[in-house]
Amino acid sequence: MIHPIPLTIVFEDQLSEHVMSKLAAQILRDGKPKFTVALSFSGGGNGYIKKNIKGFNAASKGSAYFVLTDLDNHTCAPELIKQWMNIPQHNNLILRVAVREVESWILADIEGFSTFTGVSSVHFPENPDEIPDPKAELLRIIKRSRLRSVKEDVLPKNIYATIGPNYNGRLGEFVYKHWSVQRAAERSDSLARTVNALTAFELRY
Repeated sequence: MIHPIPLTIVFEDQLSEHVMSKLAAQILRDGKPKFTVALSFSGGGNGYIKKNIKGFNAASKGSAYFVLTDLDNHTCAPELIKQWMNIPQHNNLILRVAVREVESWILADIEGFSTFTGVSSVHFPENPDEIPDPKAELLRIIKRSRLRSVKEDVLPKNIYATIGPNYNGRLGEFVYKHWSVQRAAERSDSLARTVNALTAFELRY
């Protein structure tokens, strides 16, 4: 019997955690989940991940680590990885970059997010990886929603807030219940590459 691979996930924020957990559950091996999330580390931003990435790399010699960060203002994912990792990357460290933010992966499932928000698909970008500010784009779409509860949860309440009071909770609901990894990966190359990396992963000691 093949047991799922215990996976430690490291993420910037709660929404990234939701997405990574969904990905871990969706990647199959012999018809069953390939991974099980054993430990979770939230850094509260990419600064924590950048500071500790070499430590995660060293720890991965004994177990699988899945680390996700946003590209943000970096030119490209390879440049970011090269800047952060100036030592050999261990095979058990799956370091992936969402282009430009994990929100772009949410938006990539146009059909699912259109149904969830009640916003017509004509208002969605076809190439989410090319959006300079995916979070702002997501909020723009939510503003069009007729679903009051969704807008109250996701949209900021005042000029001092960047997101709504239940932003991560409401979007997490979408991720776990409605988000299609397969549909989203068809529109997001950075997500497709992450799916491929997880699918091809084999634990090595």
